[in-house]
Amino acid sequence: MMKRDKLWAILIVAAFFLSIFCAGCGKKADPRYPHVDYPGEISDLKVSIDKEGRAVLEWSVPVERGDAGHVKILKSALKTDGTDCPDCPRIYVITGYLPLRDLSLDEKGRFMYLDRNIRRGFLYSYRVVICNSSGMCGGESNTAKVGYYF
Repeated sequence: MMKRDKLWAILIVAAFFLSIFCAGCGKKADPRYPHVDYPGEISDLKVSIDKEGRAVLEWSVPVERGDAGHVKILKSALKTDGTDCPDCPRIYVITGYLPLRDLSLDEKGRFMYLDRNIRRGFLYSYRVVICNSSGMCGGESNTAKVGYYF
């Protein structure tokens, strides 16, 4: 009987420590270093389709951009024929990682990016992220959506 009680005690202690070591902190974002000057988030991203059938992204860079050097363009595509799940989580892929100096400015001083790789029958969602010269990136921008139906 004594052996069985010891076995149960060992199992209970092992289960306790296993549950503590396997439990996560609950945070799902990438770690952020407190001493790094991250670029600010873009909050005014807009997208439209031009006459040539390209997606035109426009945004302004926040004042607190630190040593912003690059911008990541994230894109997600959803079929509009009903075969894709519109309420499912979207998967974004990086379609561009460009130096800010290579992007053109419009007449209002906003940055512009042309996405020539779009097709009819899709709803496109975009996000933009500013990264500093060390590769540390700020938060994702607002989501801008556009459908290419015609």
